[in-house]
Amino acid sequence: MHEQMSIKKQERAAGEFGALDLGAAAASYRNYLNTFQIDAPLAASFINRVLAEGPMQLPPRVARLFEQAVKAAVQLSPFDPDILHIGGQTGLFPNIETVRKVLLATNPEPQVYEEVRHALFKHHAEDIRKICQGMLTRHPMAVVFADLLLRVDLYEGRAPDPLLQRFQCPRVLAPLWEKRRFDHFATMGDDANALPLWERVAPLAQGDSFTLSRAAELWRRQGDLDTCLELYAQAQALDPLTTPYALRMQALRQPLVPNHALVQEKSVCICLYSFNKAQMLGETLESLAGCQIGPARILVLLNGCSDHSREVVARARERFPHNALDILDLPVNVGAPAARNWLLSQPAVQQSEYVAFLDDDVYLQPDWLAHFLTVAEADPRIGNVGCKVVFPGEHALLQYLYRHVSVCTEQAIRVSLPTPYLQYDIGLYDVVRETRVVMGCQHLLRVAALKDAPWFDIRYSPSQIDDTDHDLQLCLAGWKVWYCGTVTCVHRQNSGTSVRSALNWAGQGNVMGNDVKFYYKWLEHWQALRALDSVGCTALAQAE
Repeated sequence: MHEQMSIKKQERAAGEFGALDLGAAAASYRNYLNTFQIDAPLAASFINRVLAEGPMQLPPRVARLFEQAVKAAVQLSPFDPDILHIGGQTGLFPNIETVRKVLLATNPEPQVYEEVRHALFKHHAEDIRKICQGMLTRHPMAVVFADLLLRVDLYEGRAPDPLLQRFQCPRVLAPLWEKRRFDHFATMGDDANALPLWERVAPLAQGDSFTLSRAAELWRRQGDLDTCLELYAQAQALDPLTTPYALRMQALRQPLVPNHALVQEKSVCICLYSFNKAQMLGETLESLAGCQIGPARILVLLNGCSDHSREVVARARERFPHNALDILDLPVNVGAPAARNWLLSQPAVQQSEYVAFLDDDVYLQPDWLAHFLTVAEADPRIGNVGCKVVFPGEHALLQYLYRHVSVCTEQAIRVSLPTPYLQYDIGLYDVVRETRVVMGCQHLLRVAALKDAPWFDIRYSPSQIDDTDHDLQLCLAGWKVWYCGTVTCVHRQNSGTSVRSALNWAGQGNVMGNDVKFYYKWLEHWQALRALDSVGCTALAQAE
């Protein structure tokens, strides 16, 4: 095939692909393409897995996926010397060695670059920024450090560092750098800065599905749907394996029309539980009060709170003049799964058609319930509906979309990543689709489905994975889980393992412990569970 090489990427997917044989790794990568627009770390991880096989003739299906991964990696990391080397060696980018030579020639300190480029932004972003600033101050043509500084800016959701205005890009790379800047702004949805660049960038974008998709959403936000669809069609033609392009075009042509009458017609219980977050709980209830929830009943479980949460909830009653609001006050914190079960056991829930769960630290879209009910009522076998979850901020970073079973063998059982790495909410995932798992911070369960999956597993106490586990219970019992991307939940998450979470070592240990419990719980059923991939539940992915 080509000489041995690899890309240094430290991501969870690298371990997953490495644990699978080549055919299974290819199937797993295909599932990711059916789920998300691929990200650079995941593409690099798959490339490494294929290269680990050594020189060989790849099976046609694997070769096609490998080619897609290489093209994606080069387009997403146009100033990464290692990735460009592979792009050149595969023959897919025959002229790219010129770019790579300029990158190497303008890199004043290769050893420093190798160290900082692999440091985790989550823990070292400020240190990386200072090193890049220092390098560019002394060496204003250091392209790789300018690129790395812009990547830190993207991670932090900010405009390019002021020092980049002094960056002296080599003339031969100037058009590519201009496109890099456009991608930065368009990725975050910064239309004011992206639009002026488009005319100059458009010729270079014609071969790049990622830039085309970002431009498509840019023009949608300007009200030009025809140009948006044209650009998406070009992106899909370049990368037909990426299912989200087709799903997005379908959603743009036939958008979901929520039936607002369902909010009045259907009996719904809205449940929240909280532990010592009085202020956030109050803000969440204030957000809920601004929503169209009809006569829905509200249950708030105080999970052993010792702060003033009860007073906050009691005062919130006046915000809901048309809704019954009940407080369940527990003397101790029983954890998230048991709190959910306590709420599910209430007669008000059992007598309803639907029960919604909300975390105590969310901001809600006013018409969310109409969207959820419209999706759920479209198919009586839909047992759960969830939404798009983002971090707070001017530019909303995706926190959680949806998941499927990505690895399922007797040695390992894992669900997929909940979002692609470092993608912002610009519109690509504003779709409605079947999936396997949705986020537990805002979702709607059909009460009838609870007969087949009545409880959240308390073995995952105090928190994490219990909602994932429950969705898989529903799927194995024949119920469907759907993602409603026309609803956006702003989640002020400070737990979990997401890119911006603030999980300490003890919390990380709890997550790891629950991963072990998850594996052993499902080990006896691994063959049934492996059918819960992504390709199997999206019709558009079948035609490959």
